[in-house]
Order: sequence, then structure tokens, then C-alpha cells
Amino acid sequence: MAQRGTRVYLSSGWLGRRSVRAVFPRSSQQAAGSLPPSGGAETESPADVNSLASGLVRSRLRRISGLVRRYGIDRRLPPPVRNLFMSAMRLRRDHAVRRALSLRPVQGGSARATDIGRLGSRRIVTVGELERPLAVAGHKTARHVVDALGAEGIDMFAVARRDDGVEFGLGLEDRERALAALSSSLAGPGVCLAWEDGRRSGLTVLSGAADDRHVRRARQWNIFTAYSWGDRAIGESAGTRLTFWEVGTSGQRELVGTRGQERFHVESPRIPVVIDGHEYPGIATFPVGRNFEEFNGDVDIVYTWVDGDDLAWRADFNTWAEHERHALLETAIDPARFRSRDELRYSLRSVWAYCGWARRIFIVTSGQVPAWLQEDDRVRVISHEAILPAQALPTFNSHAIEAALHRIDGLAEHFVYFNDDMFVGRPIRPELFFTPNGLARVFQSTARVHGFEFADSLAVETGAIRGRELLQARFGRVVSSKPLHSPYPLRRSVMERVETDFPDVVERTMHSRFRAPTDLSIAASFAQHYALALGAAVLGGVNTEYLHVESNRLEWELDCIALSDDVDTFCINETHDTGADHSIREQRLAEFFEQVFPVAAPWENGI
Repeated sequence: MAQRGTRVYLSSGWLGRRSVRAVFPRSSQQAAGSLPPSGGAETESPADVNSLASGLVRSRLRRISGLVRRYGIDRRLPPPVRNLFMSAMRLRRDHAVRRALSLRPVQGGSARATDIGRLGSRRIVTVGELERPLAVAGHKTARHVVDALGAEGIDMFAVARRDDGVEFGLGLEDRERALAALSSSLAGPGVCLAWEDGRRSGLTVLSGAADDRHVRRARQWNIFTAYSWGDRAIGESAGTRLTFWEVGTSGQRELVGTRGQERFHVESPRIPVVIDGHEYPGIATFPVGRNFEEFNGDVDIVYTWVDGDDLAWRADFNTWAEHERHALLETAIDPARFRSRDELRYSLRSVWAYCGWARRIFIVTSGQVPAWLQEDDRVRVISHEAILPAQALPTFNSHAIEAALHRIDGLAEHFVYFNDDMFVGRPIRPELFFTPNGLARVFQSTARVHGFEFADSLAVETGAIRGRELLQARFGRVVSSKPLHSPYPLRRSVMERVETDFPDVVERTMHSRFRAPTDLSIAASFAQHYALALGAAVLGGVNTEYLHVESNRLEWELDCIALSDDVDTFCINETHDTGADHSIREQRLAEFFEQVFPVAAPWENGI
């Protein structure tokens, strides 16, 4: 399957009306690379500002001229520019919606501002901050619904898993009674009912739903609890969906509004179904939790992380870099590769909230432990010593570390590998990463793998070339595109087989202390392509965003992420350190992380 909805933002110089604000958020901010140290008193002169503005205008005119020429040849705008333009338009629209929200009434009556969140174009009352992963919250809501309807003697049955919630069916004749039972038992601040009736849909608070004629006639409901997530309200994906079934002319129970093949025999036996360890009433027609429509195995998440600000680590790094400098690529020791913005903290927050199905999280480090991380059964810190040979340590090469991830003791067969600059943008399910029968999904980008090695090839390029050579020799086939820079679905058995089938190159990579042209990029590239060749993986799709920290469009791009509801994952990557003072940029990134991932995970100790 081709990749789906990928938008890759580049360091484009194309500037819109907000060009100066987008590149320089403060009017007194200097050009990148010439900012005074934080706290300094130096400011720009008017001449400097005028010169800067003139330079931006000239740059913009050159870009526009180039685009006009490209359009004359291609008869279309280059996709990156088109995507950037469309995102900019969406951003303006969303900003307008957010301004309009202050004029819309808050549903559910009065509430504290901190208990009000934005859900689409509405402001709704919430129950407060998210206290548990959405996957866990979904089962809590489902249990409340089952108990409330069961107390009234209303028969219901599980139909399917929907996102982080469960879908149940009940007889159309019980719709009015069910609404009354739910309104009296579950209604409260933050409890909502979203309804659908063909092309029509709406949202109301559960306490007033019984008086809404649209709700009483709707084909399906979604009962959910709204939680605060910064200025947003989340929880709809963890709702309990109720659909209605009626005996039709076929003599079978048919799904209202469909009247097609969605039907079952009225004598279908009642059975219990188990979903994530939770038992619900069901019928034999819908074996939820045991069918081939969802993946139900264990999935772990693995991070590699380093604290580049740790003095002991930096001393080791400098010593070994000096010792091996004659054989090093400059990019192998670029400080940008080791800079920490506390991304790991926020990435883990995204996993906690949006991937509640994950069994365990492993953080592979050089013995470092984040100061804010407290002991928790769900999170385990793994030292390089536990997976790499003693002779290979210390290592400062992510390729070497990634080559040994499958050696983590207790690691599940199916796991997803995250860099610490990768984040989950919305609730997702394991089926995004693995097919229901356990095949890993490979997310291909449109970036091409170079068929040859040139003088200034980066280690990521040479790693892809090494993998291409091995595939060519073994299968006579090669991959033409690089994987997307998003979380990588992997199978432990495939990585073990890579080590067995290519022992020399894996051993050489593990013992490469710094990135080198001889490295094989295993977890982030080769293992996925080898799985494709072995039939252990398939091509998949993911809605992902890739942002360069060095981009002069960073301000726009961060806003687009913050306002979007359709991004599965995103990455904020830095590839080169210019040595300049980027204190304003770093402050903006810190604000962004707190805005998008505002609620601390339970393993944070408050530091």
C-alpha cells in the first residue's frame, strides 16, 4: 500500500504575508546565527533591520521566479511547496476558528476555564486532565455503559473495537430506554454523546441528550468522557459506540441504516468476549478480540536516548573523538546529533496517552537515567552493556546500538522503535504498525536511495547503500526509497535473522564507535527491507510530519502540528549545529512541547 497523506516540510524560502513573523517571531530578534547570548543587551539597529528585510524580499523574489519557471515546465507547483501552501491556508482557517470559539457558548453550563477544552469548532466542559491512557479510559467508559444498561435489563452485545473504545449493538426497540438509562446513570460534567444519522451528526452533553430529537432518532451514538489536554478536549476516540439493530424482512437482525450484509440470526448464541483482558457480553456472530481484523499480540516500544549535556558522557565523547579523529566523518561528531531538549519526556507522554496498548517501554542508554524518570513497571532502562560486546563500549554510534536492540532481555516479538525526537500525534492502534496476522508495516518515503557513494555522503546515506548491496547480493532486488523518519515497526525474529545471516557486517557495525561509511543501518532501514524480502512485512501508510529544526518555516510548522487532528506521528529533527545562539528558537520549541503534550506521565517525578 502506498504511503498515506505524508507531508514533508522543507527549509523553503517561500514566504507569505507572515514571513517576518514566521522566521523571526519577535520584532527585535536577529537573524539566525547572529543572536546575542541570552540575557544580553545587544539589539539590532534600524539599518540592520532594513537590510534584513531587503534580503528577505530579494530571497522571496528569487523563489517566486524559480517557481514560475518550474510551473511553466511541470504545469504544477512542486508538491512540497503546494503542501506548505495548503498547510498555511489550513492554519489561517484554524486560527480563525479558535478566535471564533470565544463567541460560542460553552456546552454544559458554567465551568472553570481550566475545565474547558476545544473539540473541533466547539468548546466543551471536561472532567479535568487526562489521568490514564485513552485505551484504558475506553474500557472504563465501556464498563459503565454495560453496567448501566444491564441494570435496566437491556440486552447488548459487543460488535467491534473502535479506536480506543468498544462498539456494542442493541435492539432498536430498546433505544429510548437505553437513552433514559444512560442519561440518569452516567450524566455529569464532561460526559458527552456524539450522534450520527446518515450524513448528519452532532454533539451534546449526555445530561440533555434525552430532550434532543436528533439523538432519539440517530442511527448510532458515541458516549465518551472529555478530558483536558492543554487547550484541547480529547477522549472521543475512547468512547463507547452504540449501534441499533432491528429484525428486518430477512427475519434476521439488521443494522439500522444499512440493511445490507450487516445482519445476524436472531438465535445467534450469547457468548462472553474478552478485549484487552476485559470481559463483555457478546454473540457468536461477532467474535471480537479473536478475529483476524485486529492485532492482539504484545507490542513493546523501544527508545534509544543519550543525555548530551551529561559531563561524564561528554568527557568520554571528547576523549574517544580525539583518539579516532583521523577516521571520523565530521557529521559523526556534530553536536546536533546529541543535543537534548527533553524530547524523551514529551515523546513518552505521547506514548502514554495515545498508545495505552503498549505492554512495556524500554529506554536504551549509556547508563544514564533522566532526572525526571522515577521507577515504574512499565518503563525499563537498558544499559548499552546489556546488549553490546564489552569491546564495543563506550559507543557514540546509533547504528551500533540499533544493531543490538533485539538482544534486550524480555523484548516482545513485535516492537516499535522510536528515536527520542519522534512523537505520537493522536490516538493510534497497533494495527498502524502491524497487520492483524503480525506482519510489520514498512513506511516508505519518496526520498530515493542513492545508487552510489559520493565524497560527502552522510552516514545515513552510506548505511542505506550498504543495505542495498546486501539485498542485491542475496535476492537480486533492491529498495529504491528510504523509510520515513517515523517510528519503525520491527520483529525481533527478523533482527535475529539479520545477525545470523550477515554476521560480519553486523559485528562490524556493533564495534563502530562512531558513525562510519561501513555501518549498516539495521533497525531504521535494513531490517525492514529484509523483512519485506522474507515475507515478514508489507508496505504500509502513516500520516506523518517531518520538521527540520533549522527550517526558517519552523514557526509555521509547529503551529500546523499543534492545530492538526490528523497527524499519526511526527518528528522534530536537527541535523547540523551552526554554532549560533538559537535561544529564541529553543524557547519556542519548549513552549510547543508543553502545549502539545501538557500532561505529565505517571513515571515523571516532577523535576
